[in-house]
Amino acid sequence: MYEWLKSIPLFWGKIIAVAGFAVMTIWAWFRPKSYIFKGAPDQRWWRDLRIWTTVLLGLQIIIYLSF
Repeated sequence: MYEWLKSIPLFWGKIIAVAGFAVMTIWAWFRPKSYIFKGAPDQRWWRDLRIWTTVLLGLQIIIYLSF
């Protein structure tokens, strides 16, 4: 049933995974600022969840591309 899947190179799996991480990062940057800082006592730069999302998903992308 899934014989066609065996003919696809594994490289495409990496591309799809990295594209998924990139889409999640972009999605995070489109969230309103009120949502990002919800529950935070102040709006310091290190409380910005968009920055943490970018850093962590960037690390995930590096890991996926390395192995």
